Amino acid sequence: MDKNILIIASNSELASETINELKSKNFNIYATSRKTGLIDDKVHEFYLDVTNEMDFIHLKEKFYNIKFDVIINFAGIAVAGAIEELNENDLKKQLDVNLFGLLRIIKYFCPYLKEDGRLINISSMAEYGIFPFLSPYCISKASADILLNLYSIESDKKVVSIRPGAVATKFWESSLELNKNTLNNSSKKFDREKDFLVKNAQKNSLHAANHIYVSKKIAEIVQLKNPKTVYNIGLDAKLVKLTRFFPQGFVNNLIGFILKLRISKK
Repeated sequence: MDKNILIIASNSELASETINELKSKNFNIYATSRKTGLIDDKVHEFYLDVTNEMDFIHLKEKFYNIKFDVIINFAGIAVAGAIEELNENDLKKQLDVNLFGLLRIIKYFCPYLKEDGRLINISSMAEYGIFPFLSPYCISKASADILLNLYSIESDKKVVSIRPGAVATKFWESSLELNKNTLNNSSKKFDREKDFLVKNAQKNSLHAANHIYVSKKIAEIVQLKNPKTVYNIGLDAKLVKLTRFFPQGFVNNLIGFILKLRISKK
């Protein structure tokens, strides 16, 4: 029997490759993004900006006679910068996509989930909250996972948080562009940290985990009958998970030491 799957932010590389993996698996695929016309005619495409509530209201009306087996949210941006220089509007921009975007998905689309349907959110190892100068991103991912978990408790719906480590995609390039003004206007106090962030993002865009490998893992999780609530994909994500088992003070000192060590090598 065919199943219906709704994919949010389908234009990302991870989402596109996940769609390729699922197209042959008897899924009717409904895909939303801000750039339509990029997928073949086997996929139903719709325009959606996750920061625009009216887009959700209009699209909800088109979904009224569809019941989804799975909804996957790939939407996400990453805002960077030192906390003491953080602009409130930049933090709001971050949360509008990664947190409130998920909330809008729950409010407007999850009522169309089947009784045994599930909501999958593509989170990040940043959810563990240990990456300095990426506090907005960490906050948004941690908050979204809390929202996801509590939605599951309140609704009795199955939810899954997939937390990849660094993945080699254009996400890093787009993040550098998004943060260009912040990085260019930061004080000299953080010059070395800023330089490290930029070079690390450039390195990850080429040498992090292969996005096809990660997409295949996501597609496998989608097809599981009884998936776990959390999946950490990649060795780096699994190592970061271990920080939960140590005292926070120890973890903070360790991360600070590693950061200073890596910056000193630049």
